[in-house]
Amino acid sequence: MRVRILISAAVVVLAAGLSISPQARAQLGLPTRAPSADSASSIVSPASPRASLEAFLRLAEASDFEGAAAYLSIPAADRDRAATLARRLKTILEQRLAIDVRAVSGAVAGDTTDGDIGGDRIGVITSATGREDPVRMVRLAAPSSGGPVRWVFSQATVGRIDDWFDNLGAPWLRERIPRTLLRDGPLNVYYWQWIGLGLAIPVVLLLAWGLGAVLRNLLGRIARHTVNDWDDALLEHLRGPFRLWAASLAIGPLLSLLQLNARVDGVFTSLTRGLVLLSIFWGLLRIIRLAQDRVANAAWATGQGTQARTLVPLLGNFLRVALAIIALLVALAQFGYPVGTLLAGLGIGGIAVALAAQKTVEHLFGSVSLAADKAFRVGDWVRAGASEGEVERVGLRSTSIRTVDRTVVRIPNGRLADERIETFGERDRILLRTDIDLTYNTTPEQLDRICNALEAALRAHPMVFADIVRVHVVGFTDSAIRINVVSWFLTTDLQEFLRIRHDMLLTFMRIISENGSSFAFPSRTVYHIQQDGATTVPITGASTPAANA
Repeated sequence: MRVRILISAAVVVLAAGLSISPQARAQLGLPTRAPSADSASSIVSPASPRASLEAFLRLAEASDFEGAAAYLSIPAADRDRAATLARRLKTILEQRLAIDVRAVSGAVAGDTTDGDIGGDRIGVITSATGREDPVRMVRLAAPSSGGPVRWVFSQATVGRIDDWFDNLGAPWLRERIPRTLLRDGPLNVYYWQWIGLGLAIPVVLLLAWGLGAVLRNLLGRIARHTVNDWDDALLEHLRGPFRLWAASLAIGPLLSLLQLNARVDGVFTSLTRGLVLLSIFWGLLRIIRLAQDRVANAAWATGQGTQARTLVPLLGNFLRVALAIIALLVALAQFGYPVGTLLAGLGIGGIAVALAAQKTVEHLFGSVSLAADKAFRVGDWVRAGASEGEVERVGLRSTSIRTVDRTVVRIPNGRLADERIETFGERDRILLRTDIDLTYNTTPEQLDRICNALEAALRAHPMVFADIVRVHVVGFTDSAIRINVVSWFLTTDLQEFLRIRHDMLLTFMRIISENGSSFAFPSRTVYHIQQDGATTVPITGASTPAANA
């Protein structure tokens, strides 16, 4: 369960943030991949392009387009349209560019490393024909001092505002839909685009279902002509991941028809790529599950089912953990974090990590050691330390043992690997060993007949291990003559052995009774001495009342 939670968390991270553009990273507060020295600087000059851009956006958001127009280099012929141009530029920046303000230079001289000495490129707008038009800011010098006072959008950029604005949001629809649907809605998305998004969702689901059905039917026909059946099971297991993959591929072309603004389009692009990778990792998980079931079933067919129940789930868990780690590393790489640096840093912080995860690593390697040594299998009856019971599960961290009281004891694998483990499941036969105590009034002739009869009864049993059957008088105790009985029975089923032992012990009782003897019990003999020197008959047995002769 923990492995599934870890994999699900890593996959959610993938779906939420894979392949996010630098602009979207800035909006989400995530680190960019390669920030420049200027953007990394915490000091922003008020006469820098970043400060001017922030001021323009701040005024435009407040609908002060007259003030925002001060940051546009407007030709004299268009001065009367200054507010309109500022408003249109704000819309263009929202619809076509997701500007990362922190990536703009905060120095007075701007970014001097891009080769553009007189200006800074804020972004690039690609037209429908594929032409790339830069959005630039240039410096305006003060009339008196000649020094830079602020940065403004260049005349070339201002001259393209009308063309860019006319091509926003699918121009071919402008003359075919009501004007009210051309207004900006939430997230600067036109109302007609929101309607299009609502219609695109069922279309995407329908396309995914249709494409999945067609390809599954085609591949199913091919799979039915093969000898093996694993390909049929593979198609069935990959139905969900394939539908998700087809839906994520259908999102891109449909959204391109809506021509969403750059910010929302970047989010959907990231979501699409995340869904693609999510479908891939989901498919890999299903393949691991299928392979695990196939190997387990094959092991049952070959008579190694008990061992498969132990090793196959353990191997499957290892593969899932490895897949989760890979997914997490891919997510970190797509977020812009240097995975190579992080892995190298583990060498420096390896001691701290090793100390913190010492027990976890110990239990992990303990599970590997138990699996490699094949100390026991699921279903075996074992005695490990003070615990005895049936092995129910062998996990990555601990092993669960069901005791005779029906409680579950979970022993960490690191400690279990160091314990003395007695595995009853490895027995090829089960031992019957018992001591029979007879009373001292049993004669030697009776003892011989009893021992011979006991040995004959054991050898007559169809499941006895005939090579070793021992029935011998082994000693004289305080109150009995002791006969030791040792034999093995050719069974590994404990329940069957219990029935065999039950029958044999009852047979032993009948043999002893038929030969005129009886079982002894702890007893004491007391002699009473009379005054005339005569002795009474000894009274034997703790439960026999004393009587004087």
